[in-house]
Amino acid sequence: MATQTVEGSSRSGRPKRTNAGNLLKPLN
Repeated sequence: MATQTVEGSSRSGRPKRTNAGNLLKPLN
């Protein structure tokens, strides 16, 4: 689940609405 959300956000280039988005922001 978590991996899928992260992959989806990375693919679209836009954080959906979960911790993945918050994690992707600092990562970038």
